[in-house]
Amino acid sequence: MSKIKNEWPTESREAMLYRRTLAAAARKSALNAVEFEKRGIPYEEVYRCTSRQLAQQNAQNFRSHIQDPTDLREWGKQMTPELGREAFGMEVIECTEECFAMDMHFCPHLKGWQELGMSDEMCAKLCDMAMEGDFAMAEAMGYDMENPLRLANGDCACRVIYRRRKEEK
Repeated sequence: MSKIKNEWPTESREAMLYRRTLAAAARKSALNAVEFEKRGIPYEEVYRCTSRQLAQQNAQNFRSHIQDPTDLREWGKQMTPELGREAFGMEVIECTEECFAMDMHFCPHLKGWQELGMSDEMCAKLCDMAMEGDFAMAEAMGYDMENPLRLANGDCACRVIYRRRKEEK
């Protein structure tokens, strides 16, 4: 029996459509991973690499919409648009110039993997590979990122903490 809890209510039609779109994309990537695995073709390095590449492109896009990238309050505004807050069940737990932290109580990607009947272990593996992009985007923005809680590991939320990178002396 799965230890993963990934349910969060929404009344928003737009959030449900967004969730379904993200879940469908996640199902496709998971099916690709399973088929590669069946054929004995290594895919993890490629998955992580493409996650990093996409994240770097996303970071450039985010940077163009932020006046002061060193102010994590601005980063937080970009990371938590209303639709995203509703779709992911986001809760901002800290928002300062130096730190932005949020809990996500629902993950559409994880839902897609669960709908395929993926094991908890495979969900955690896919989550780890997907999070490679989040870490890469934080790095490209000049932030340190922590991810101490993950829904895919059976935690109550996915906690993501961004901190302004300390200047090296």
